[in-house]
This record gives sequence, C-alpha cells and structure tokens, in this order.
Amino acid sequence: MGKIGSGRSNFIKKLAEMQPEEGTENLSSHTENVCAYECYHSGQRFILVDTPGLNNGELLQGAALTAIAKWLKTTCAGSSTNGQTTPEEPIKLTGVIYTRSITDSNMSGADLRSFKLLHDLCGDKAADRVRLVTTMWDVADESEAVKVEDALKTHWQSLTSVEASLERFDNTSERAWIIVEELENTKKALLVQEELNTGTRLEDTSAGKHLRPEEWVAP
Repeated sequence: MGKIGSGRSNFIKKLAEMQPEEGTENLSSHTENVCAYECYHSGQRFILVDTPGLNNGELLQGAALTAIAKWLKTTCAGSSTNGQTTPEEPIKLTGVIYTRSITDSNMSGADLRSFKLLHDLCGDKAADRVRLVTTMWDVADESEAVKVEDALKTHWQSLTSVEASLERFDNTSERAWIIVEELENTKKALLVQEELNTGTRLEDTSAGKHLRPEEWVAP
C-alpha cells in the first residue's frame, strides 16, 4: 500500500523481477484494482499484492478501501461443499508494506488520512506485520532524507508504538527481499478482516468510519 508515486508497485516489481511499466515515472496511479502476483524465492512461494494508490485524484479513498476489502473477502471466501458455502477464517497475511518516498518532505492532511486508513485497516494486534518503507534512497540527498525520516517517525508513532517497523528501500531487489524475509512466517488477520467476518458493513468498520462522506461517493 502507499501514496501515489511512493514506489509501491516498483517495490513489487523488484521482488518479482519485472520490468517497470512504461510511464510509471509520473504520479498518476497505475493500479486501480487489487493485483496479485505469484513468485518464488529461495524455494518459497510468495503472493505479492498491489493495491490502488492512496491520494489518487481519480479514485476516492472509499473506492480504494472497497477494492482492498473485496480482495480480502473473496480471497478467503468459504469453501463450497454440495453447493453450500462453508465460512472460513480470514486469510492471514504475512505482512503489509506501506511505501512513502523519502524525497517527499510534505505531510499533507490527505497523507495523514491515508496513514490513518492504514492503521485502521490493520489494527494494533497486526501492527507488528506492518513495514513502513521509505523509498527512493538511491536518488535522495541523504542529509535531507534523514531529516524527513525523523519527521516521519513522529507522524507514524501510532503504529511504531505497537511494533510496526521502519525500513529503508534503496531500489534494489536484494533490499526488497530482506524487508520481506524479515517478516518471517508469522501470519495474522487484519482488523478489517475480523470486522467484516463478524458481518460488519465496510462503512461501519474502523477503516470505513473515519472516511468522510465525499470520499465514498463521487460528486
């Protein structure tokens, strides 16, 4: 997950060793739906999930949340036996990687709302599965980047205080895999999954309730 232009899709491409899509250097969102990619590394199978970009002027936060929730729900849909669907526990994720460019020194209100959405999606119990990844260290002025990183530590304290971790990404496949492998094999359901699994409407989940009415419906 991440802000548009933060490098979230590029992070997946480094893991899956895919070439960047043409035009991905601009700040428009190239992901409007949830896209899953399968890859293998060191004999293990990984499913990498790219989500709609947050702060997308063409895609409302509510639409992004709906796409993410729909993927989570359909991926863990109950099994079918004799035409009857049997409910299952929510699929448990190994981790959630939230990206932000270290070259972006501005923290807008929309950025804070996007981070709040992340926190409300994951909840405190699954916070240790969250990696807050600053990208573009390979092109940043390090002295300025460190100042931005220090500011982000303050903005992100609500998640780091419940064991989310900060990581730096230098645009290499090696570093991307280190970040992923450090998650190890622990899996947890996200808060939004637990809420939806009890029959809560998406609008009434912790993530859904903090969105403003205009973020759900296009004007």
